[in-house]
Amino acid sequence: MLISEKLYLLMADNRHKPEAVMSAAGYGMNAAVLSDLMIAGRIAFSKDPDSRIQFIGAGPCPDPVLAQPLEKLEKKAVTTLGEAVKIPSLCNVRRVTDSLARQGIVEYGARSMLGLGKERVHVLNDQIERQIRNDLAAEIHGEKTAGVSDSAVLCILQATGKTRQVLAEELSSMSEPQARERIAEIAQDTPAADSVQRAVATMNVIITSERVIPTASKSSYF
Repeated sequence: MLISEKLYLLMADNRHKPEAVMSAAGYGMNAAVLSDLMIAGRIAFSKDPDSRIQFIGAGPCPDPVLAQPLEKLEKKAVTTLGEAVKIPSLCNVRRVTDSLARQGIVEYGARSMLGLGKERVHVLNDQIERQIRNDLAAEIHGEKTAGVSDSAVLCILQATGKTRQVLAEELSSMSEPQARERIAEIAQDTPAADSVQRAVATMNVIITSERVIPTASKSSYF
C-alpha cells in the first residue's frame, strides 16, 4: 500500500466528508506522495543542504496516484523538498481515493453541497485501517521494528503536528515529549535495505528535525 494511501485512511474522519485537503493535511499528503515517488524509483534528493529533487526514472508512470505529481514536479526547474511539499495539491487526493476504491477499501457516495460538490467517501473495509494502527502501535511501543513506510507515516504526522490528534489511542500512554522522542528514534533507527529505502529514511529524518512541513492549524483535515 502506498504511503499516501495509509496516511489518507488515518487522517480521514468518519463523518463522510468530501475528500478535501486542508491546512497541514495537504502538506502531509504531499510529503507522502514524494516518499511514494522515491520508493517507485522516480525521484531522489540531492545530498546538499537544500535537498533538491533529482529525477532518476524515465518514461510514463503507470500508477495514476503518482503520475500527476511527477508531471508537476517535472515542470519545475529546480525544487527543494521544502518547496515541493508546498506545491498546491501536489498529491491529488481524488487519485488516492480512486485507488482505494479500486481496492474495495472505500466507495463514493452522494455529492455534497446539494449535489453540486464532490462525492463523499465512505470506508467499506475498516480492517485495513485497524491493521495500520495496530502496526503503528506495536512499532511505537517497541514491540515491532518499523519499516520505511510506517516510519514515513509517523514522521509526516509528527511534522504536521497531527500525531496526537490522529493517533490518540495509540499514544494514550505517552506524554507529548515522549511521543516526539520516540518517533524521532524510529526515524533514526529504521532499517533500510537498499538505496531507495535509505533515501526515504533520510527524508524521514529531515522532516522530523527541520521545519519543511507547516504545522497544523485549528482547521479540520479531510
